[in-house]
Amino acid sequence: MIKTGIFGQRHSIEQVEEGTELAPKFDQQGLIPVVTTDFSSGELLMQGYMNQDALIRTIRTGEAHYYSRSRQALWHKGATSGLVQKVSEMLIDDDQDCVWLRVDVAGGASCHVGYRSCFYRKIPIGESSGKEPLELEFTETEKIFDPEEVYGDAPNPTIL
Repeated sequence: MIKTGIFGQRHSIEQVEEGTELAPKFDQQGLIPVVTTDFSSGELLMQGYMNQDALIRTIRTGEAHYYSRSRQALWHKGATSGLVQKVSEMLIDDDQDCVWLRVDVAGGASCHVGYRSCFYRKIPIGESSGKEPLELEFTETEKIFDPEEVYGDAPNPTIL
């Protein structure tokens, strides 16, 4: 982990919510959730997590870095696939426990499965079709890239 003094200490609600010091609140596992959207369209691309190292690297490089909970490792988005997320704007919520990245994506996709967004299926709301388990509806039908061509024999980045 990179040692740094760029984060302020959390002293009071007023300081955290109304002050100008970056004082992020990481959870018990040392993580902070991150919501990532396309800078131009506002489309939701993914949700992930950062540890202190990933947050610092993102700030310093202007490219999205995350912490993979499944692999227990720092992850530079696009390092393998080339689908790098260039950060256009980085925001933090009122109590500094969630980060919002607005990014431009090289290659046009953010999902390791090949779709543009990681949110490519819709959950039915209200009356279900009577089928159990519920059936998801695809909102994206064409992949931007073929994961096997991009990642080859690399292990799937998620764990069931």
